[in-house]
Amino acid sequence: MTKVILPTLIFNNHHSIEEQVDMIKEFGADGIEIRRERLKDVLQELSLFKQEIKLADFDAVVYSVPVELWQDPISLNPDAVNALKQAEFLNATHIKFSLGKFDAKQADVKGFKEWLASNLPSSITMLVENDQTPYGGTLDPILSFFQWQTETSVRMTFDVGNWTVQNADWSAAHQELSTWIEYLHLKTAAKTNEGWVNKPVDLEHLKLPFPSYTAIEFPLDNPQVEAPQWIEIIRKEDN
Repeated sequence: MTKVILPTLIFNNHHSIEEQVDMIKEFGADGIEIRRERLKDVLQELSLFKQEIKLADFDAVVYSVPVELWQDPISLNPDAVNALKQAEFLNATHIKFSLGKFDAKQADVKGFKEWLASNLPSSITMLVENDQTPYGGTLDPILSFFQWQTETSVRMTFDVGNWTVQNADWSAAHQELSTWIEYLHLKTAAKTNEGWVNKPVDLEHLKLPFPSYTAIEFPLDNPQVEAPQWIEIIRKEDN
């Protein structure tokens, strides 16, 4: 059965860290996703999250960072190491990166394995997500990355909505990438005058097989009502 994760972005209105963690636990979620881009004082707020998450005793804690794993076709992003240290401090079970400018023809497999061995704590699973960039969010680079690397400590976050941004077939992408998917982000991406926004997931997306972890990834107008409803829907569809 999939573990249902709620990200902190479900809250439109301002809530304290204590309130966010408490509510996500009360809603019945199995885990929480912390978005670094929503933090203003990263170290101070991570300390508060760490304290509250320990009390909540979640099955999974995902630390999502707006960091591209590959800063160019050859080199890993040095900010990824700092993000891994933050995840370890938080006692996260997972850390989520976007792929970045990876190129299987230029990247060093041995160097990547050594980098993982030196920097990725054994208690943390690294997730690589298809984002909304043409170089890191389309099928070819994502598929080539997972075919290129064989480390079981690296898995995929499959974001359904982001395939819409790329004008790609999410169902076909899921078939190609299913071997590596550990975490599913459910949302619909909609184009507005201000750019792409996250909307509630389409019912057809709920027919996807759920992996070990599943999250909704869109803000809720009334989290107290809607969050428990979405958790129930996901668990019902998972049966």
